[in-house]
Amino acid sequence: MSGDWHLQHRLLGRLAGRTALMWIFTDKGFLSIVQHNTLPDCFQVKSRVIEPLEILWPDHEIEVIDWADYRFRITIVKSEVLPVLMEVMASVGYTSFKDACRDDYNYHNALSRIWVEMYHYQTKMEANE
Repeated sequence: MSGDWHLQHRLLGRLAGRTALMWIFTDKGFLSIVQHNTLPDCFQVKSRVIEPLEILWPDHEIEVIDWADYRFRITIVKSEVLPVLMEVMASVGYTSFKDACRDDYNYHNALSRIWVEMYHYQTKMEANE
């Protein structure tokens, strides 16, 4: 990913000084990425299950918080997050995201419900045009 350094630098520059929040659905699992509340140069990458964090950031310690809504999380320097996400995007070879996730029945089922909700949202927004 070193050839993408300039792109990474520009994107990280846009994040500087802002609170970032995003949900990311990958074929590895679901992530919530937010600004760390006390470390301005870090994100907290959270997941409902441990596997996406183990797969995408295998060298980082995963914190387990039994009472939290997202039980599994890592604190990670922002510059270490973007290259991994860019690699995930660059490796997309499927033409149907949901089909690529069929092997995990529960995840696929959750994705299907999200798809339906977003379709309803689209329909409502189109009706308001």
